[in-house]
Amino acid sequence: MSKEHTPYVEEVRVIIEQIYKRSTHSYVEQYVDVPSMAENRLALLYLFLMEQGMTKERSMIFCTATGLVQLGLDIHEYVKNDYERTQSDERNRQLTVLAGDFYSARYYALLAEASEIEAIQVLSGAVQRVNEAKMKLYLAGKDSRLPSAEEYWELRNTIDTGLYVAVVQAYAGTDEKRRFWTNLMKETAKVESVIGEWEQLKWQEQVPFGFARFLLQKPGTTISQVMSGIEQKALEMIGLCEQMVRTLHPVETRNMLATMTARYSHRINRLKRVIEEM
Repeated sequence: MSKEHTPYVEEVRVIIEQIYKRSTHSYVEQYVDVPSMAENRLALLYLFLMEQGMTKERSMIFCTATGLVQLGLDIHEYVKNDYERTQSDERNRQLTVLAGDFYSARYYALLAEASEIEAIQVLSGAVQRVNEAKMKLYLAGKDSRLPSAEEYWELRNTIDTGLYVAVVQAYAGTDEKRRFWTNLMKETAKVESVIGEWEQLKWQEQVPFGFARFLLQKPGTTISQVMSGIEQKALEMIGLCEQMVRTLHPVETRNMLATMTARYSHRINRLKRVIEEM
């Protein structure tokens, strides 16, 4: 059986289908841009839960609920503070807020139906921490005073992985497992974030609000230097992820995660080739 067609891969696909099925609404699809799914983080969460001995059915419920909450948080990112005071823009703004609330309600209903009261408490607490981190990062960017690299990544990690890390913290069987999976969640999310910024810099020629803008705060820094710095950071983090994955057991889990990190390397190499050919 190839790495791309393990049972885990198929099960994660089913989870993603369930999330879309539960989040589908004609009004949302017509008026609101639905964010893309954080598929890699869902895969990591599913692997973690299965490793802890949770049943496949229960693991799928946890992942589906977490994915719905994440969609709700992500879609609220689309709400603009400044917008045209037209009826159309006001309607779209209100529908975007309501769509995020709709996804959150769906997660609550799913876990309540399954009598997973503790999981509701775990995710609701994580939502509060994610929103607090978003506000801190937003205010820092608005005032043109992004924090240090360590502070930036702490806030960014909370925003990107807060839900998943909360589940890991609550359901890990040992402190060693808790540390390993928390670090793996955070490092892979960093890789995705940095590669996404690099692609945005190259293709859209925009400086995204993130690590790139933090680097540009240093006096005399150029876009070229920022792109080089981002490439170096991405490669460094991929190397760290690969090193962590090699320590994993069972082998099937290690193989699936190795495939995930290989995709990150492929994205970087493809981008570098295109840049060299231009």
